[in-house]
Amino acid sequence: MSVPELYLIDGSAYIYRAYHAVKPLSTAGGLPTHAVYGFASILRRLLKEREPQYLAMAFDTRGPVFRHRLYERYKANRPPMPEDLAQQIPYIRQLVLAHRILLLEQDDQEADDLIASAAAMAVRQGYKVVVVSGDKDLLQLVSSEVSLWDPMNDRVMNEAAVVEKYGLPPTRLLDYFALTGDSSDNIPGVPGVGPKTAQKLIAEYGDLENLYRHIDTLKASKSIQQIREHRAEAFLSRDLVRLNMAAVVPEEMDRYRAVQPDLEQLRGLLTELEFHSLLKDTAQAAKVDTARFDLVRDAEGLAQLEARLATTRLLAIDTETDSLDPLRARLVGVSLAVEEGDAWYLPCGHCDTEGKPVAGQLSLDQLTAFLRPLLEGREIVTIGHNLKFDLAILASPRNGAIRLSGPLYDTMIGAWLLDPDRHSYKLDDLCQEIDIRMTTFAEVTAGDKAADAFCRVGLEAAKNYSCEDVYGAIRLYLHQRPLLVQANLLSLLQEVESPLVPVLAAMEREGIRVDGDRLAALADEFGQRLEDDEQRIYDAAGMRFNINSPKQLGEVLFDRLQLPKGRKTKTGWSTDVKVLENLSLTHELPALILQYRNLAKLKSTYVDKLASLQNPATGRVHTSFNQCGTATGRLSSSNPNLQNIPIRTEEGRRIRSAFIATEGCFLLAADYSQIDLRVLAHYSEDRELLAAFRGGQDIHRRTAAEIFFVAPELVTSEMRRVAKTINFGIVYGMSSFGLASQLRVSRKDAQTFIDRYFAHFSGIREFMGAVVVQARQDGFVTTLLGRRRYLPDIKSSNRVQREFAERTAINTPIQGTAADIIKLAMIQVDSELERRQCRTRLLLQIHDELVLEVPEEELEEVSTLVQDCMESAMALRVPLVVHLGHGSSLEKGE
Repeated sequence: MSVPELYLIDGSAYIYRAYHAVKPLSTAGGLPTHAVYGFASILRRLLKEREPQYLAMAFDTRGPVFRHRLYERYKANRPPMPEDLAQQIPYIRQLVLAHRILLLEQDDQEADDLIASAAAMAVRQGYKVVVVSGDKDLLQLVSSEVSLWDPMNDRVMNEAAVVEKYGLPPTRLLDYFALTGDSSDNIPGVPGVGPKTAQKLIAEYGDLENLYRHIDTLKASKSIQQIREHRAEAFLSRDLVRLNMAAVVPEEMDRYRAVQPDLEQLRGLLTELEFHSLLKDTAQAAKVDTARFDLVRDAEGLAQLEARLATTRLLAIDTETDSLDPLRARLVGVSLAVEEGDAWYLPCGHCDTEGKPVAGQLSLDQLTAFLRPLLEGREIVTIGHNLKFDLAILASPRNGAIRLSGPLYDTMIGAWLLDPDRHSYKLDDLCQEIDIRMTTFAEVTAGDKAADAFCRVGLEAAKNYSCEDVYGAIRLYLHQRPLLVQANLLSLLQEVESPLVPVLAAMEREGIRVDGDRLAALADEFGQRLEDDEQRIYDAAGMRFNINSPKQLGEVLFDRLQLPKGRKTKTGWSTDVKVLENLSLTHELPALILQYRNLAKLKSTYVDKLASLQNPATGRVHTSFNQCGTATGRLSSSNPNLQNIPIRTEEGRRIRSAFIATEGCFLLAADYSQIDLRVLAHYSEDRELLAAFRGGQDIHRRTAAEIFFVAPELVTSEMRRVAKTINFGIVYGMSSFGLASQLRVSRKDAQTFIDRYFAHFSGIREFMGAVVVQARQDGFVTTLLGRRRYLPDIKSSNRVQREFAERTAINTPIQGTAADIIKLAMIQVDSELERRQCRTRLLLQIHDELVLEVPEEELEEVSTLVQDCMESAMALRVPLVVHLGHGSSLEKGE
């Protein structure tokens, strides 16, 4: 029969270790959480790996302890607890209490003393003890019954390990520590006596008493003289290091028995702290009760459901398909749910392992005939998670071409508006936080990884899985809506983000045509140029090497060519863009490397990628727009990423030339002119900036005239370039260091430019200062439409983190408002095109630019329509200006 073990955790030590080991984290509201997260991770590992039957957590008491009476200077050199750590202590205590772990605390005693006393008590009762700590002082306790485990480095210290490390048994460590002292605790020890001398003396004489009995017989040395002169300090240090084995701790071992945590309390705490991964792994939510989920398999069931939904004004929907590609996917089934908690699954495409349709399900015609009047003809609030996918599936002709007509509510977007910086917006993770545990796709498909795996899921299992999704979505809606109202975000969702969903779904469905021959030609050309560049690089280096290896490139640049070294990383000297740009002033090789990297990236990211993603049937590529991809509100896109097509380089323009219009059509490109600066003018109300935009002046020329003290007509192209860099740099909170790097001037000159800029545009400086003050007060900033960006680091004691948060505070209202403006423009353009029944289609949104495919006969009308919609999207204190261009390709639309 195995001997039971008691785990005694040094809670106070791990608070500090977690605080320093985990990079700063905080909630959306600004509460620092990294110490709590690190502590929770350690505790989770202990509980998971060791599964202790008995355990307790020891914490230091507040205020002085008995050791301070022995030595007033005990721990006197320790700095006060950091403010951001002090904020987290109550949450760490709550975490321990939520796990229902026995807390050991006592006035006048430290955690080490409580651990020592509990260990002695447990050993007397026949238990083994595992001390969970990294504190060397606790090694005094190690014996045949007591070991020490440090989970942060997974090191176990038993008697043999102590002897191996210190050359002494645990019973001799007290006297050893008395000689060496401990600077972290301000324990003096004997000056000048290090570990080697202390080990040798204690190994020979056993303890301090015997050492001092023989002190006069020892060979004279500086160390021996110090030991002789500092006898009092040695014995004082031993008293300070000695663990108190008689502190008051519970004697009843049942008090230490591990029990199940208080899941409700734990779940609430982890949710408050926004520990989404720990919440999912530690505090499993309740499984959904499927009693109110029904399977609709025939006409009679449809009739009953139709009657049930006749008066509902709130309906959650989710589609199940045989593919994640909305252009190819076919419906397998649809689930519906209402506010009261009832849900239904309507299967239509399930099959057996041989691909034959299973009995007892609806036909696609039956399903679509039921859904069409429900979704198209009534003003139902349609709820879903990632509704853009469901809209695309239902709108496909192969799935009935159903178009949702009522207002939409996407719970993914709701979660994003409430917390735009969170890592996951998955339905399962969001539901976990409101105490709903979802069945995973892997579980319902029994690990089948085929794209059409759901087709082969049994009807009953499919019903439960799909109904869980709509049940979870409607519960999220009920949870999120009051929070959105409280944060003044509901109108942003209802008037901007929700109406944008069907617009984006239609854009994805349309795609944009690409010239496959043009891409092939560019691939060949760029490939040849890369080969030529490789040879020039080898010639400049005087040797062949792996150009894509930072290590080998560093060796060539800094060892072979002896170029000035810059910033060092863990793997060696940095060879990033900034380093190479600086080095290119002194040698041709870095410039050739930059040229090679840029061209290689363009070829792989765009030329090769576009060719691989081209739909062979239509010749078009279909990007995926992500509404929840950025914290500023801007859209992102993927497969392919069309947000970052370069336009200022010759190669970038040639890539854009591969995007072409359908025969008989033009590509119309409509681009906002300097929208970020116009938003800045609105916010800052700077008199000079307002006058420049209202007067239709070239803002960069005007700025150049002011910072170079010349008349506008004498501004050179180089002066204007500098001014343009400053104008846009100010929007992004650029420092003098950043500006100096971009302009390749001294930091002093860069600061002079910035000072002159703010002297002329004084309203901008006042605005920037006011935004930071307000952000520090509120913990967040907003756009003109109320979009929020939380800034937890705005009060950070870390200067780098705080200044980054301040720059974000300045930039977010500007960039976020610009994002809101173009979203409003997209909604208005789409609505007006539909109202006029135009054949023109909106295809792309690339930052501040909209791209449309326009039949030749509609070009004049649509050009006017687009310009009017975009320029009137939002009323600012300065006019919005849109530049239009059209052509047979996107390059010619510039």
